[in-house]
Amino acid sequence: MIHVLIVDDDKLARKGLIAMMPWSSYGMEIVGDVPNGARALEFLAHNAVDLMFVDLAMPVMSGIELMREVRKSYPNVDFVVLTFHENFEYVQAALRLGALDYISKAELESENYDQIFSRIIRKLEGKKQHVLLDEQDSRYSEYDQETEINENVWEEIKQEWYKLYWLYDDDVFAELCLRLKENRIPMRRVEQLFIKLLVMVESATNIKEENLPDSRSIDAAIEWIKCYREALICKAVQASDLGAMPVCIIKAVAFIKENINMPIREEEVAYHVNMSRSYFSQNFKKITGLTFNDYIKKQRVSMAKKLLTDPNRTVADIAQTVGYEDVKYFSRVFYEQVHVSPSRFRQQLSTNSNDC
Repeated sequence: MIHVLIVDDDKLARKGLIAMMPWSSYGMEIVGDVPNGARALEFLAHNAVDLMFVDLAMPVMSGIELMREVRKSYPNVDFVVLTFHENFEYVQAALRLGALDYISKAELESENYDQIFSRIIRKLEGKKQHVLLDEQDSRYSEYDQETEINENVWEEIKQEWYKLYWLYDDDVFAELCLRLKENRIPMRRVEQLFIKLLVMVESATNIKEENLPDSRSIDAAIEWIKCYREALICKAVQASDLGAMPVCIIKAVAFIKENINMPIREEEVAYHVNMSRSYFSQNFKKITGLTFNDYIKKQRVSMAKKLLTDPNRTVADIAQTVGYEDVKYFSRVFYEQVHVSPSRFRQQLSTNSNDC
């Protein structure tokens, strides 16, 4: 049996969760329920626990703080976090700490109990399988120099993926995919990273896509994440329910791309996703990592760099195509981003091509 501890400061929520969910049907047994993180640590000191359902927003010790403490002393304990959709940042932090999954209170209210538990059990079994495979890999490749990677580099790559900026920026996505290949990240680690990203994206957008299939190569895994990203963006753009903030931003980004050759005002994009300008501005920066104006400039320059590969197009024509009527202003923005003028950038492309 999987021994479960529920940690939530709301007593009614704890008792309701215990009563509603089909624990025994999925091989789980409730061994305790406590109101905060401090009490949870006391319980763990005297009882065997395999899985904890943890509310993220609690007094005395938050769910995130509790997870950090438990990770230190009880690394084999798994977590499922309980949250509301608006706690997206907390959910991201929990998933970075290794939470298996999240359950939104709204999802509980809709009584999708079997769907929730099937998902959790699937991930528990997947984790066990990964542990066994990792142990097997370590026996066969402990001295295999080809699979060695710099742990600091790998940690940096993971953190960049976890920010989820790649959902909103094609260049960031392409760069992260390239880094996986250039650093020859072992397939097992890439697979584990993508599985965790699936949970994070589901948490952020409330949009569920197909799980990652077994991939035999980095190229196959990257091709899958590309298709996954495209399908996710398509669903977000078509979504009528804009309750999840990242869905709003995905929709805003799609609107920007469609109108990149036109003057784009922040108020116009905010209106497109049914938000006030100030609220949109605040959340756009938080989610994409860039201000609205900086994002527009980056996307226009990125498009211009591609167009500059065509020798038949003038710089003035390209400036207009990416939304700048004033070619001098375009050149200044381009220089700020690329550190060379558009003309010089084109010359460098030509030189590099001739060298090849």
